[in-house]
Amino acid sequence: METTPISTNTSETITAAIKAQFATDLSNCIHNIDALRKATTKDSILYYFKASRLDFKRMEPILSFYNSANYYGLNKANLPKVDEGDNAEKTIEASGFQALEEAIAAAEFDINTIHAYANDIYSKLKLEQKHNSILKHTDYKFLWLTRQALVRVMSLGISGFDSPVLLQSIPENKEVFLSLESYFKLYESHFNNKQLYKNWISALQEAQKSFETAENFDTFDRYDFIKNKLQPMLSLWNQTVTDWQVEFPLQQKLNYNVNSFYDANTFNSNAFKPSYSPKVSPEIAQLGKDLFFDTSLSSSETMNCASCHQPEKAFADGLRFSKDNNGNFVQRNAPTLLYASLQQSQFYDARVENLENQILDVITNKNEFHTNTDIIITKLEQNPIYKKRFETLYKRGINHKTVRNAIATYIRTLTPFNSKFDRNISGKEDTFTTEETLGFNLFMGKGKCATCHFAPVFNGTVPPYFTESELEVLGIPATKTWENATVDSDVGRYTVAKAKLKTYAFKTPTVRNISKTAPYMHNGVYETLEEVLKFYNLGGGSGIGIELENQTLPPDPLQLSDKEIKAIIAFMNSLEDQLEENL
Repeated sequence: METTPISTNTSETITAAIKAQFATDLSNCIHNIDALRKATTKDSILYYFKASRLDFKRMEPILSFYNSANYYGLNKANLPKVDEGDNAEKTIEASGFQALEEAIAAAEFDINTIHAYANDIYSKLKLEQKHNSILKHTDYKFLWLTRQALVRVMSLGISGFDSPVLLQSIPENKEVFLSLESYFKLYESHFNNKQLYKNWISALQEAQKSFETAENFDTFDRYDFIKNKLQPMLSLWNQTVTDWQVEFPLQQKLNYNVNSFYDANTFNSNAFKPSYSPKVSPEIAQLGKDLFFDTSLSSSETMNCASCHQPEKAFADGLRFSKDNNGNFVQRNAPTLLYASLQQSQFYDARVENLENQILDVITNKNEFHTNTDIIITKLEQNPIYKKRFETLYKRGINHKTVRNAIATYIRTLTPFNSKFDRNISGKEDTFTTEETLGFNLFMGKGKCATCHFAPVFNGTVPPYFTESELEVLGIPATKTWENATVDSDVGRYTVAKAKLKTYAFKTPTVRNISKTAPYMHNGVYETLEEVLKFYNLGGGSGIGIELENQTLPPDPLQLSDKEIKAIIAFMNSLEDQLEENL
């Protein structure tokens, strides 16, 4: 079908209307926060808080895109942070809506604390009003922010991530789609395919109805919502790219032209690699695979990467602690390498930022390969087959970077997304059981699992930007004890950063293929998923007698029944991928 070019005047009119709509929502939010910071009764404060959150959610698609720093400051988790690059002893106290929400819901009603948080939010909103972040709005930016909004709702919004206490995520996220609907209506003249425009409006309204008809936060059917309401919008999004003749200036972490959040093609693996790395290719991946299994790279010539990351065990090793090159146990459990590339840091203590540096750490570690890249390069140079392959695939042949990059490229291919869950939620088959569906809904809702293990990877890499992998302080015990437990002696991130706030902090791993990666936790203390769920259901370390001031896991028991725990485990078991035998 022939498309009609969009005039500059039309685009300018739409931009002006978007700015006006955003300004109205911002003004309303400021009004309600201003009223809150002057209110004195709990009922009035709660009323103005809920109203301001609805305003904020209507602002969210625009604000988060054009001023992500201010959005983060307003909507970050209620946890203190440290700037490791500045001063590891300097604590940045929590602020924003989540801190305010928890202050309002606290057992002790502290009006001064509530007003202090409200004043800070008011200042941030007034600053936004003064500077107006919407600059150089374009069609491709609108499509970017639309897809970003869909990812955010799918992964964070419906999980209760930013309404952890009052559980207002259902009415709040309705406002996101109401906002998107109002913006799409401004774009009606942009559509050459008028039916496509109507489909968008219908889809956005259906999403709103899902929230309107939901009984409450705990019973909301997230599986149905993602599968039948959200993911069809990805198809509409791709059709709109074609209809508007939009070209994007750069690639993002999510590939364009995908119709599911849960597919092998969803993520752009090239966006997670270092800038010097060539594009992921089957040839480089095969070279990396051969190196991955090659014992000659280690000093003893008896150890390879698969010694601790065995394909048949989902690239873990099944041991509580992995064995070193002398057969002794190391300090930590070996995590799966599946989906390891979709992280922004590696190792449990997040001490390196990419796979290439992780591989270097293994190469030089005296308990692992106990060698260096110079020695490995010499060995590879003396192997005519390896030498020819490197020279064919890399301009500079074998060197310190290409050796590590080849192995890393192989690991970057280990993102199958073909589990029973993926196939079902993507509409490729219809075999998901009632129990598995319940388990997913609990994982994403009442169980609060997805507020740390973020969909769709179910690890700690935070959507929708996927630029940060979070660490958590859970209070993991040294031994499997359910009362008067002692925290494990491994201090985690503190070893790297020397920040007290990061003592016992560990990176959040993926729960994909968790059915094959027992035992669990960084120290392998739990042998079964039932034990893991019991730990969380009790409130983490706090629930078994470990009192840590910096525990990031909410200490409140989850009140999950045996049936609900069984359902969550059934869902997690459905995340087992179908791995090719030659992987």
